[in-house]
Amino acid sequence: MRFILFLLVVGALTLSAGAAYFFFGKSVQDPLVAELFKFKKQVEAVLPDAEAGGVKAQFALAELLRTANPAFRDDAKAATWYRKAAEQGHIEAQFKLGTLHAAGAGVSQNFHRASEWFQLAAGLGKHAGAQYALGTLYFHGRGVPHSYGQAVNWFRRAAAQKHPGAQYILGLIHKKGWGVDEDPVEAFKWLTLALDDVAAVKAEDPKFDPVGEREELLLILNRSQRERADRLIKEWRRK
Repeated sequence: MRFILFLLVVGALTLSAGAAYFFFGKSVQDPLVAELFKFKKQVEAVLPDAEAGGVKAQFALAELLRTANPAFRDDAKAATWYRKAAEQGHIEAQFKLGTLHAAGAGVSQNFHRASEWFQLAAGLGKHAGAQYALGTLYFHGRGVPHSYGQAVNWFRRAAAQKHPGAQYILGLIHKKGWGVDEDPVEAFKWLTLALDDVAAVKAEDPKFDPVGEREELLLILNRSQRERADRLIKEWRRK
């Protein structure tokens, strides 16, 4: 019922926007109006299947609501549909619902609840993003007990799937000795691998600096260590 009311509101906005442009003589090709019409059409296309329990449609509807123009985005309703899909085992929905709980977007911020959804996607679904997110929660002790051991475990799983953020963090962990013995060779390996997608690393946190961290290691590695690191990198990339 609430979602039907939402569609009525969107419909009313569409009509009023169209009427305003008609009476004021402005072009009906205004980007926002066109985007609103497109959004309404997309929602109406998947809503029946979503309400009937179709997991793919539920996820698609959540994505539409979550990524829509801010003028008609609805994180709370997105969370509702993500949850419906997540409860049916949809891995990406489980991950996305975890991110909403971690950010407090559309739902109350709850790191413990986020960890539960990440755990499902990371463990059963082997979702690299969820593995990285779960590692981050353990690293900072948010919603779960602080544990470098658990953090390293999940970061390694994500890094094995070529998650750049996880590779970068593993590089830092071995460089700084956070919960592990300091190992500049292992640190250099992971930081070098993270350089394959610097943009993705920066997307996790603009302050992440794989280039600078790697350059610092270049100043302290001797020839033997550098050669060993290069071998490890080549072996990893051949997998």
